[in-house]
Amino acid sequence: MAKKKKDAITLRVNRHELATILAALRFHRDENLQAGRDIPDQFIKEIATDGGLVKPLDFQQVSKLCERLNTDEGQPADKGLMIEPPHKEGGKEPLFRVAYVIDVGAANPIDAARQAYRIMADPDSQPPVLEVVDHQGKVVSIDLSQEAPV
Repeated sequence: MAKKKKDAITLRVNRHELATILAALRFHRDENLQAGRDIPDQFIKEIATDGGLVKPLDFQQVSKLCERLNTDEGQPADKGLMIEPPHKEGGKEPLFRVAYVIDVGAANPIDAARQAYRIMADPDSQPPVLEVVDHQGKVVSIDLSQEAPV
């Protein structure tokens, strides 16, 4: 039985990558989808149909997708916490933003922060999973419990 793909995905791209995606979508729309014709390039058709699993978007649907990607208006806010990448530094080593996320029970935000700090500082605490963001916005999850001891 074929593995069923999810209907929605989360895609994280920077502005440069988004501009390229929009340009490619508009080129595809203008070159391949004019007048409702079938996509002539079979390689592109294979991509546009996810290997025949989905019907390709038509001219109007690609136009609406470009509009959605190009604006935040009317879009619900992303769930969760958005971590901005650090600025590009000119030092010997690049800057990384490291996020440690943990759920703690506490009476108020200050107590929650103190509880999280105690857990972070406890040498007997289980090593965490950290989200590491580079200056270009690339995010890597690092599970320190899977790392060899230093």
